Amino acid sequence: MTVSMRAVLLSACLLLLSAPARAQDLPADPVTRLVVSIEAAIRAGDSEALRALAAPELDRVRLSEFAVGMTHPRAGELSLKERDRATLDNGRQRLLIETLTVTAGEGHVWTWRIDAAPRRGSDAWAIADVERLGEIDGLYRLSLDPSLEWDVRNAVVSAPDLTLRLIAGYAFAARVPDGPTAIVFIGQGEIDFKPEPESERGQLRIFSGAAALRTGFSALFIRLSPAEFADRLASGSLTPRAVDAAQLRRAAQVFEANLPNSFQIDLNDLSTQRWSLVPLRGDFVGEIGTGRFGTLTYARSSAEPEDISFFDRRRRRNICVYTSAEKLATRGRFFSEDDSVDYHVTHYRIETSFAPERLWLDGEATLSVHSRNALAGTLTIHLSDSLVIRSVSSPQLGGRLLHLRVVGQNNVLIGLPGTIAPGSDFDLTFTYGGRLLPQSIDREAIAPQQGPSLQAPLPDLVVPAEPQWTFSNRSYWYPQGTVTDYATASLAIIVPGEYDVVASGTSQGAPALLPAPAGQKGRKRFLFESGQPARYLAFSVSRFLTAPAQTLTLRDDGDPLTLVVEANRRQANRLRQYGDKAADILKYYASILGDAPYDSFTVAITEGDLPGGHSPPYFALLTQPLPTTPYVWANDPVAFQGYPSFFIAHEIAHQWWGQAVGWKNYHEQWISEGFAQYFAAMYADKERGPDTFSSIVKQMRRWSIEMSPQGPVYLGYRLGHIRDDGRVFRALVYNKGAMVLHMLRRLVGDDAFFAGLRDFYQTWRFKKAGTDDFRVAMEKAAGGRSLERFFDRWIYAAGVPTVRFAYTADSSSLRVHFEQGGDVYDLPVTVTIGYADGTSEDVVVAVTERVVDQSLPLKKPLRSVDVNRDGGALAVIDK
Repeated sequence: MTVSMRAVLLSACLLLLSAPARAQDLPADPVTRLVVSIEAAIRAGDSEALRALAAPELDRVRLSEFAVGMTHPRAGELSLKERDRATLDNGRQRLLIETLTVTAGEGHVWTWRIDAAPRRGSDAWAIADVERLGEIDGLYRLSLDPSLEWDVRNAVVSAPDLTLRLIAGYAFAARVPDGPTAIVFIGQGEIDFKPEPESERGQLRIFSGAAALRTGFSALFIRLSPAEFADRLASGSLTPRAVDAAQLRRAAQVFEANLPNSFQIDLNDLSTQRWSLVPLRGDFVGEIGTGRFGTLTYARSSAEPEDISFFDRRRRRNICVYTSAEKLATRGRFFSEDDSVDYHVTHYRIETSFAPERLWLDGEATLSVHSRNALAGTLTIHLSDSLVIRSVSSPQLGGRLLHLRVVGQNNVLIGLPGTIAPGSDFDLTFTYGGRLLPQSIDREAIAPQQGPSLQAPLPDLVVPAEPQWTFSNRSYWYPQGTVTDYATASLAIIVPGEYDVVASGTSQGAPALLPAPAGQKGRKRFLFESGQPARYLAFSVSRFLTAPAQTLTLRDDGDPLTLVVEANRRQANRLRQYGDKAADILKYYASILGDAPYDSFTVAITEGDLPGGHSPPYFALLTQPLPTTPYVWANDPVAFQGYPSFFIAHEIAHQWWGQAVGWKNYHEQWISEGFAQYFAAMYADKERGPDTFSSIVKQMRRWSIEMSPQGPVYLGYRLGHIRDDGRVFRALVYNKGAMVLHMLRRLVGDDAFFAGLRDFYQTWRFKKAGTDDFRVAMEKAAGGRSLERFFDRWIYAAGVPTVRFAYTADSSSLRVHFEQGGDVYDLPVTVTIGYADGTSEDVVVAVTERVVDQSLPLKKPLRSVDVNRDGGALAVIDK
């Protein structure tokens, strides 16, 4: 993990510790008296007194680790708290103890498990067993050294792709025993940042207007490893000078403003002061105060797969995120988010109740966990920060476990009793609850039209949409792994009696009516089983009417699928229409890929101001705009006005692309969105014919060409992020991704294309794939033909080729000439030959070299020649 994330996770290991009890206030409870005695011995630095509290049978090695670790050297400050207590089967009491010791300015946090047992013949209790569960050291309360100021002249601070020139000014530092770890510079400086990857230079150009950022700055805050101070700042450029009080105050302001942004741990009530970690060698943060752009943050986090980031702090936008040349040389081009995961959740068993009027969710979830690597000390789980955890337990790990929240993050650290060996299986059961906002469906919905025509004239009567609440992949509504993963699941969802639920999984019959206490509304319990693995789990609550379920046979040898369609009441007239449409789409996609990934599928038709959709495993939400909506949205890359079925076709395709086949990291989102987009276009061809298909392709082509300068498909969600324009993401990840598939199909032919698709789907079903995995499948289907340049140009680069076209003809043949400028692309181009009798013929020419000349036989007298009339070539063609 990155140092910044390391700081965040370590902060979760720090519990709220209370002040010690005074001796005259010793409680009557013998176990609490033991805890107070432990605290007194530690505070006194008396290891013998601590040993004297142990039972004779306590292992000497464990006792020595505890006694020596807590008393040598003696702590100048101490906090201790008994965090938890549970009765064991043998009558002992199992305690979880947290301590914070501060020695010579360095903080050290320990987590101990202590088993307490009564002494024989006495009412006192002793330490029968003790085990260290975790520790964090190297914590410091940083502040600027008021005794030393430097005069700075012509100093240079460098990091990969970054040079900071400190031309003239002054500096102060915050120190730890090994040397300076934080530096504040005030004065005249210049930043020179030029990212190595061309795609990141393109993002920097969008932000600043140039591929390299060169501008002045007047304030700089740096965090670095003390071991690198001398390497990054030559001693000759820093000259000690008399401390100026006004300059110290100015430097302190910069220090106070920037210190919380990196490497800082929030100790909550344990300490009112701020504690920081020291960066590891190679890690570096620079907060650069420019006049033109505000504060820009450069960070190097060596543990991240993309270890360099450049951030606009004022607008909270990532400008550049990429892998350094040094890391690329050792890791290679591709990575998966699973590479750093130490465990795998194989099954979820969740029971949750949701109260819409309060947005309140209560749940109990059991996770079946399989360790991939050794788990030492802690295990990290995602759960929304707004949900309070009441308990975490595991029967295989001894019962109740210590749980630690990362403040302000959706992370929970679970304290483990020792090291869990690779290949181990155990359960974790969470009880939790709290107020949780539903998830908005943002990237899968059309945006309102930009500019002055954002809203249509308001109607006389505005009808509110039927409310619906969706909790899905971005809600963290249940405890889950740190990245999306494939697992089976059992979901029980309880809601008020007037509401209904659709969720990930096959419905297990009608909901059960739960008895209601006097004066309260009745409730219903819906049960869903996910027999096939799902990447994540979701549910949606609204008032639905349900059409009779259909059983679809998707293959000649069976493969039945249960289709259910539900709709809000005002949408009930659409139930039959959408049921027939969904059935036809499911059969069509299964005919291409060989099967459907799940044995049931639900279409839920809801209401909203804008059209959109969301497609978690096993179901899809389709939002229908009401006639009274104040918005217009025609100017959107995915608004295909002439084909209203596009949305449902796209969302159903996600059951194969995005769900059954996931993506390895955010760069690969086109495997979900681009594939779903192209499958929807193919269904339009099946349903409406080639004219509708051509219209859709031309719209995709237009938006792809217009937005391609914004970056390559491979940038994923970051496309349009700098300017907060979601149309860029949809134009490139959705539409250009679909165009890439269309051009690939025309290059390799239908037989190879569909064989490669089936092979790719079957190979990566219920796994995460990347572009390179798709390339391998398509090369195999194409008889070993190399497609490396095809994907390099169309997915990893941002350009669109310009092609000159010319032709000559005689009575028997048409000779066509294509010439590419710039980089050479693999490009299928349609030449339309018009004959004198009014007929025409389309011929696809593979333009895969800089110059391509090809002779096409003429079947009849020639009347006209056109090129790329079908819009299938993503190129600017100069005729």
